[in-house]
Amino acid sequence: MRTVVVTPTYNERENLEEFVARLRESAPGVHLLVVDDNSPDGTGELADELSRRHPGEISVLHRPCKEGLGRAYVAGFRRVLAAGYEAVVQMDADLSHDPRYLPSLLERIQTADLVLGSRYVRGIAVVHWDFKRLILSKMATRYVQLVTGMPFTDATGGFKCWRREALEAIDLNGLFSNGYLFQSETTYKAWRRGLRIAEVPIIFYERNLGRSKMDLRI
Repeated sequence: MRTVVVTPTYNERENLEEFVARLRESAPGVHLLVVDDNSPDGTGELADELSRRHPGEISVLHRPCKEGLGRAYVAGFRRVLAAGYEAVVQMDADLSHDPRYLPSLLERIQTADLVLGSRYVRGIAVVHWDFKRLILSKMATRYVQLVTGMPFTDATGGFKCWRREALEAIDLNGLFSNGYLFQSETTYKAWRRGLRIAEVPIIFYERNLGRSKMDLRI
């Protein structure tokens, strides 16, 4: 299955090179599309350099300004769907999503339409979170379950693998959220359409370098 990882970036220069190295080690042959929102720290330029260093393995989509996570992903999805990829992975570039779990998602997508990398399917699997953030995350997950009816343990997470047919089915033109609610909205749309959704366990690592982009905007 021809596979691509789509990774939005904004000021991730400190993490990007290590992320690429780990990705190439864990999943050789998987292409990477970096979607950079004109990062002032030079992330886009570094992505271009990595693309030249690893020809045929990395592509870069430069966007003129920071417009939010959702729009960055939609732009990336459109690019990779047009290129004919069969499996599309969402990952953060800050190393919170460890590429060593990618083979598990790719194995499971053989019999699913969407695979969620779950922090909670086997208890709690997060590293370097304080108690407050853990409680907020669990509350958000429970809230999404109650409001939507989705049974998944981690519908708010961002480490996901899609079959191209699933991405096409959720209607990218109809998405309304742009912040971190984007993750829940896309999963909800897939669930409502009756697509096969599976979860695999991951460990989530808090970033070591750079600043978190997380906010409360929809």
